[in-house]
Amino acid sequence: AQQSEAIESMTRLLNALLDISRLESGAIQPVAAHVPLHEVFAKLRSEFESVARTRDIDLQVEDSPVVISTDPTLFHQLLQNLLGNALKYTDRGTVRMRCDTDDEGATVIIEDTGIGIPEDKLERIFDEYYQVDTHGTKRMGVGLGLAIVKEVANLLDLQVRITSKVGEGTQACVSIPARFLVAAPRAAAEDPAMQNDEEERSRPRLFLVEDNDSVRLATELFLKLEGHETVSATSVPEAQTLFDGFRRGDVVIADYHLDGKHTGLDMLLGLRERLGYEVPGIVLSGDLPTVLRSLKTPVAKCRFLSKPVDTEALLEAIAELSAA
Repeated sequence: AQQSEAIESMTRLLNALLDISRLESGAIQPVAAHVPLHEVFAKLRSEFESVARTRDIDLQVEDSPVVISTDPTLFHQLLQNLLGNALKYTDRGTVRMRCDTDDEGATVIIEDTGIGIPEDKLERIFDEYYQVDTHGTKRMGVGLGLAIVKEVANLLDLQVRITSKVGEGTQACVSIPARFLVAAPRAAAEDPAMQNDEEERSRPRLFLVEDNDSVRLATELFLKLEGHETVSATSVPEAQTLFDGFRRGDVVIADYHLDGKHTGLDMLLGLRERLGYEVPGIVLSGDLPTVLRSLKTPVAKCRFLSKPVDTEALLEAIAELSAA
């Protein structure tokens, strides 16, 4: 019953918040900008290095001088899903990301030494809700990551090809046509994206903690499409590592029921004790009345919202806490 409720909640959230049909129908329109791959790679390395370190996986991200014209948020999300998948299905060894170029364009390659995918399953991996059998090993999620990769790639007019051998690993290749390659980066004064750097730095970063992979994925993508720099974690220990980079003005968004030992509110209060000030936070719950009744005292600079999330209420809470 609990699993059924989690999937139902995730489905409602996707319908209200993201819904893959928005990608399929063209409701999300890419906005092209000059995107230096070394910046995208650096952000992904920073985002995933703590996860890799915790799991004793050698994460190798090679620098690249390539600059492309594409939607930066959607392109980042595409690579984020592929890199996250590689780490999720690798128990030991290496995950490597690099970019190769030739006359036809550029190819971002993400390869791992993970469990691999059977040949007869490869054609189904982009289907919604499909997950490869992991031989009894528990993997979080319900199989939406690669379905979103497919839709985002279609939207950006990119090609994604995956090859794999069971027991040896998997390679994901994102082909970028030559027409999207920028010959040379424009000067900072000529690049609108560079002109907006100061404004973007002044916006709060969002630290999302959600143990349901699909809900986390949908929420994170929504927040990024709204222009918020967002990082996420699936557990309290993983979040504690992310919090090493927490700075004043950042906002925590956490599910209330994280695991049997911790709640999102406990985690937020612990972070406040650790940093010595009232860190702004948003706590989400599918049983909000019960959560509110359990509070003995009001929690300052904290907003409690129901799940599935009302997107307008979430954005209003972020704006309110950021201005406080």
